[in-house]
Formats: sequence, C-alpha cells, structure tokens
Amino acid sequence: MDKSALKQTPGWLWIVISGLLTVSAFPPSPFGFLAYFGLVPFLYVLVREDFQFTFEKGLLFGIVLNLGVMYWLAFNMGTEWYWSLLSMIASVLFLALNYGLIGFLVGVIGRRLGKTAAILTFPVLYTAVEFVRSFGTLGFTWNNLCYTQSHALQLIQMASFTGPFGISLWIAVINVLIYGLLFTREKRRLMIYVSVLLLLFLIPETYGLFRLRMRPAEQKRELQVGLIQPNVDPNAKWGRESFDQNMQLLHDLTDLAAAQPLDLVVWPETATPTYLRRNWRGTLDKIFQHITRLNVHLLTGAPDYEFQEDGNYRVYNSTFFLKPDSREIEDYRKNQLVPMGEYVPLNELFPALRDINLGQGNFSPGEDVRVFGMPVRVSDEAAADTSLQFCSAICFESSFSQLIRRSTHLGAELLVIVSNDSWFGLTSGPYLHAEIARFRAIENNIPVVRSANTGVSMIIDSRGRVQKKLEFGRSGWLADTVAQGNPDTFFVKFGNWIGCLCVGIAGSILLISIAKRKI
Repeated sequence: MDKSALKQTPGWLWIVISGLLTVSAFPPSPFGFLAYFGLVPFLYVLVREDFQFTFEKGLLFGIVLNLGVMYWLAFNMGTEWYWSLLSMIASVLFLALNYGLIGFLVGVIGRRLGKTAAILTFPVLYTAVEFVRSFGTLGFTWNNLCYTQSHALQLIQMASFTGPFGISLWIAVINVLIYGLLFTREKRRLMIYVSVLLLLFLIPETYGLFRLRMRPAEQKRELQVGLIQPNVDPNAKWGRESFDQNMQLLHDLTDLAAAQPLDLVVWPETATPTYLRRNWRGTLDKIFQHITRLNVHLLTGAPDYEFQEDGNYRVYNSTFFLKPDSREIEDYRKNQLVPMGEYVPLNELFPALRDINLGQGNFSPGEDVRVFGMPVRVSDEAAADTSLQFCSAICFESSFSQLIRRSTHLGAELLVIVSNDSWFGLTSGPYLHAEIARFRAIENNIPVVRSANTGVSMIIDSRGRVQKKLEFGRSGWLADTVAQGNPDTFFVKFGNWIGCLCVGIAGSILLISIAKRKI
C-alpha cells in the first residue's frame, strides 16, 4: 500500500474510524463482518507512531466504541434525564479505560520487544483484558468483540469449545492477519497470511456445518413452554391504580398461551409489582389458584426481601418458581447486579452510599446459583415421565458466560432468562441484549427461553437458532416445544480456558518485556 498517503491522515481520525467500524458490527446491525478489520486502523496508528502515547490512543478508541454500543444508557426512563446522561458518560469513560490499558500494554511490548512482537501479541492482550473485565461487581461484557458475530451462526458454533473469549481472540487474530496483508510486500509472507486466514474461516465453518446438521438424540425430554410479554410501562405499573390491571394482563396472557397444554410459563423480570412472597391483596393466592387450574408451573421475576439478625433487611431481584397444587416457593436471587442501576458500588464498605438516590435500586446480590427441577414429557411414549433441570438468569447477568456455566456444570439442561429492557426504549440496547442469549445456548448446548417485559422475547434451540420471537414493543405471548439440552461441551467442562490462557501468555510476555530492552 502507499504508506505516504496513509501518513497524511491524522492518527486520531484513523482511531475514530476504527471505533466506528467496530461499533457498526454489533447487533442489531447485520454487518458483523466489519469486526474482521475494524481494529486494523487502531493497530496501524499504534505501530505508525512508534508506540507513543498508546494509552491515550486506546482511550480514544474505547470512548468511540463504548459510546456507540452504550449510548442508550442516556435514555433510562427510570431516573431524571441529567442522571441518565451522567450515568452514560461515566460508564463510557470507565469502560474506555480498558481499551486505554490495551493500548498501554501494546505500547510497552512494542517499545521493549519491537513492532513484530507487539503486533503478534495484540489479539492476546485484547482478549486478556476482556476476560479480566468480566469479573467482580463492576464486571461488564456487553461490548465484548465476540457479540459482533451473533448472526454468523455457523461460525460461532465453535463457542461450545472455545467459549466467548475464543471468538473474541479469533476476530482479533483475523484483524492482525488483514493488517499484515495490507502492510507486507514480501510474497512469501502474503501467502502465509492468506493461507492462515482461509483456515481460520474454513475450520469453524466446517465444524459449524457439522454441528448444525447433527441429528438430535433419541428419547429427548421435551418441555412445552409459554413466554409472556406484557409490554407495560415499568414506572406506571407500580402505581396502586394500575396494580390490578397489570396483574390481570399477566393472567389473561397466560390463559391465551395455555390454550394448548403447557408445562412451564415464564413471566418477565419483576413482573409482579409487589413483594410477592408477602401475598399483598392475596396476589400469591390468586397465582397459585391459576396455575393449579391450568396444571402448569410458573417462573416469574419478583422483588423479594429478607430480614437480617441485626434488624435490617436486604432486598433482592429474584425469580420465583411456583408449582401447581403446592404452596412451596423456590427462588433464585440475582448474583450479578447492574452498577448504579441496581446498587451503588462500594456500599458495603460505605453504608452511607445507600442513601444516595439517583433513581437506582438498592438490591443486594445473591450468593449462589440455583437449579430447579420439574416433571416433563418424554418423546418416546413408552418411557416413563421424568424431570428436567433448568436455571434462571435475570437480565444483565445473562451476558456473563461463567455464571451460566456454573449452573450447567451442576446439570441445568435449559436456561430461562427473565428481563426488563423497557427502561431504554426503542434503541439498540434491547436487541443486543437479546442476541447475547444465542451464545449461552451454543456454549452450553442447551436451549434458552427469554421472557422480556417489552421484548425481545425469544425461544432459542441449543445451537443458537431462534425458533420463535416476539418483537420489541408488543404485548403478547409465545409458546413452543423445547427439547432438553445436553450440557456436555468442552466449555461446560473447562470453562473460559482461552481467557485464562490469554491472561497467562500476556503476563509472561509483559514480564519478558520489562526484563529486556527493545530487540
């Protein structure tokens, strides 16, 4: 390529272009292929400018990327507009620090070990930072590079082996190879880059084709499931005047869904505008009577609280599993809360922070995953009825692969997601959130059903294919047959091993670069 022409373009502009290309690859955009070269301009500027001010360059890339992916935080209807805007700006700047770190680490290696070492380790560093960022109370994964490929079902079947971070690594490696094709003149190297690129697409495509065409195992247990999407205003439903109307809507939609026999009905996150366990106005009694009449199990999102020994109480964002002909409540408490949305960070150390009111909740995190069990039918009529185990995830935490893997490692054969994305209106946020569910299905080889207050509600098979979908902003229901999953994948057995491997390699190379000067 004509490098003189490239050098005339300011570095900051190339970085902005790189961020915009990468943003344009995220759902609901159908242009996921842009991610294959979206990082190339960013990498080019790092190399062109001899790895100077790489933290600042990474920070700029991160601001553009996260502003494009997370802009919808500014439209949060749950608080005042100025707090929403401030929350969005703070989130974008905080997340951009991760990309500043990537730039900084590339710069350290580039200055110490040379250009080639920096370019080759770029994919490992990028993936390692993504992986580390997924841990802790401030963990975040929505902007992980892998999610740009949600529509490339055949290619992402390898997530059952590599996990999500393997796909991020794969995309970053493709970017490095394309960079090599653009800036290498040596024919032998060009042939190597082209050959490796072809293999990087051919192998996943072949594996994906094989996996998508695999015949299901015989005598699979089947679950008749119905999903309810009430499409109600998340603020208005908590008013006394709308309480009865909201509950009646849930019951009416359930009746419509159960026109054909169902095993399980799912209501979305915080579907009941009351602390359901406390049975205000007989709400819980009515629900038990209803599901007993329909002979159907119910999983519903519900707020909950529990008194502590010191007289204080903790509030939880929960799911309740209710059974017909029973008064028993099995529950799961959300583990991964939304920072500044469901709690104020560091409030355990500084209790006074709980008194800050920015429109956020003051929930406490749950401590364990939970696997529920229920009787289901078997496709072989001669076989006896048996049970199917499933786990639930609440909204934001469905984006954390390691959390879902903890449940499938315990035997969960189905993932039920309840969500409420209505806070952010008709933006890209609800659509990206819905697409993330495909990865959890593929990684764990289990079907996923997703009930969202305003959408997108989906029924997804164990290969990530959408069986049925109810679009955003509609009130209605979905019903379909879901076959049991078989959580026996390499990912379920060994977790995010590629993320761990990248952290180990990145750490080793950084130690070497610190110990040695530029080669």
